[in-house]
Amino acid sequence: MITLTPVLERWPADCPFWPAEQTDFYFAVPRRPTLLQVGTVVWTLIGRSVTADDLSITAANAAEAIEKYLTCDDGDFAQGGLRVGDGNVVIDPGCCIGLDEWRDWLRVVGGEVIDLGHDPDPLIEHRGPVVRVWKDGGQLPSGKSSGPNEPHIDIPRHTLPNLLGAVQQDLAGFLTCLHSWAQDIRADLADPLAAAVDRRLQISASLGI
Repeated sequence: MITLTPVLERWPADCPFWPAEQTDFYFAVPRRPTLLQVGTVVWTLIGRSVTADDLSITAANAAEAIEKYLTCDDGDFAQGGLRVGDGNVVIDPGCCIGLDEWRDWLRVVGGEVIDLGHDPDPLIEHRGPVVRVWKDGGQLPSGKSSGPNEPHIDIPRHTLPNLLGAVQQDLAGFLTCLHSWAQDIRADLADPLAAAVDRRLQISASLGI
C-alpha cells in the first residue's frame, strides 16, 4: 500500500517548556496525536525561533516561546516534507526542503518534476502513468540512470490526488488537536498559534484537484 506521510525533522535542542518525545531524525505528524506528540511537533516548529546558534534557549517560558514563533520572520520553514512508503521501502525527504512545501507535489500530478532535497537525494521520474520516486537517484553521476534493483516506489499518477488529500487530512487533524493543546498553555494563544501553523504549513486551503 503506497502512502504519503507528512514528516518533520526533529529539532536538536531539548524542549524546556513542555513534554516532547525523543524521536527518530524524521517523525510523522499524526492525524490524531497524543498530547506528547502535539508537544513534539510544536517544539519542532518553533525551536528555530527560540534557539540561539549555541543551542541556548532565548524564551523564558512556554507562552513567550509561542509568541516568538508568531512574530519571527523565518517561521514559514519547517524542515521535513512527505515520506513515500510502500511495504518495506521508505523514502524520506532530503534536507533543505520543508513540510511547508508539501503542496509542490500538486505539480507532480501535472507532470512536473519537483525538488525532494538531497542527502539521501530522492529523485522523481515520470514514466507514463507512473511517478517513480528513487530513494538515492540524485546521487548518480550525470548521464547515469538508476538500475531496476535500486530502491524506488512507483506511484500511479491517478492516485496522487487521493494521497495528497490524505496528507491534508493528517495535517488538519493535527491542527484540531494543536488548538486544544495550546489552550492549556495560554488560552489567548490558541487561536493565533493554530492560525499561524495553518498558514505556514498551507493546511486548510483547497487543493484544487
